[in-house]
Amino acid sequence: MSNLGRLHLVLALLVAVACSGDSGGTTATLSGGATTTATATTATTSASGTTATSAESESSTSVASTGATASTTVDDTGGLKLDVGALKDLGGGGTDEGCKKIDFLFVIDNSNSMANEQQLLVDAFPDFIAAIEDGLPVATDYHIGVTKTDIFGFDEDPTPDPQNPCPYVLGGLLATATPAAAKTGTGASCNFASGEQYMTGGPALAAEFACAAAVGTKGNTGEYQAGATLAALSDALAQPGACNEGFLRDDALLIVTLITDEDDDWSDPDNAQAWFDGVVAAKDGVETNIVFLLISGGEPKWPGCGPLDFNTNTGADASTKLTEWATKFTNHQLGSVCEAGYAGDLSAALAIIATACEEFTPPS
Repeated sequence: MSNLGRLHLVLALLVAVACSGDSGGTTATLSGGATTTATATTATTSASGTTATSAESESSTSVASTGATASTTVDDTGGLKLDVGALKDLGGGGTDEGCKKIDFLFVIDNSNSMANEQQLLVDAFPDFIAAIEDGLPVATDYHIGVTKTDIFGFDEDPTPDPQNPCPYVLGGLLATATPAAAKTGTGASCNFASGEQYMTGGPALAAEFACAAAVGTKGNTGEYQAGATLAALSDALAQPGACNEGFLRDDALLIVTLITDEDDDWSDPDNAQAWFDGVVAAKDGVETNIVFLLISGGEPKWPGCGPLDFNTNTGADASTKLTEWATKFTNHQLGSVCEAGYAGDLSAALAIIATACEEFTPPS
């Protein structure tokens, strides 16, 4: 089967995950043997409180880099139909060109309205990685890091754990769990097979990501989404012995995925151009070696994304500055944090990632 044919199959699976219920359905295998199951036969409820039955739901996922559209329709029997437009050959397989390494940075809002959204990301992650593995077989070397959007929660003067200092550092990668009702990353080790602060793949990858990405809800509602991203990519945290040593590589495609239900009001400097320049500088000025995925309230607000309600943990604020930041990148994808699942947004990003990988500029 061609790379394009394989990617069509995983696109179908990803859209199925977006409509998934609790039982039955389709299975997908991560490299190393981990499996996930999805079904498209049950009703779904969005983070903003809207509900649609599978018999009525119809969705469309646009692939920005190719102009193609993958549409899905769920019929009265709950069966999933996928009509994929004429996607161009996504490349990445069968040649020695393009990116061979990918660094994934997930920046996850850990404020008190984000528990549902964190779980949706965890649910979508295995098939997202599997799709990239299948569609881009040349890219076989992954670094996957997770960080949060604040430092101390509501504690202005915390005492860092000398045995686990990185949760107390803005942008520090997380390799420890977050116990219920506890601060982010203050639990037991996630036991990454890599032995580093970041993941590298293998049979336990889905479990490792689920451990790190469930960052909890004890973060401050004054988030530093941009500040955390820039800190995670900074030279300071890449130094020997620092939290992110070895994560960011000059010869790897960088994929930043930011998920939040509020805008950034605290990062310094407080403007999208400076944030953009900072990320590009981290990749030695090669802007096209970056893919930026933003899942947020949108600007203008996404349809069905109601006002942010901290009592019900539904809705989202508009993400004016974050959207301006994301859209400065040539390779970008926007999605709604209020959706019932994020597989559709991540599947839409696959073609963008494939194009960026195919056109990757090696360091000089």
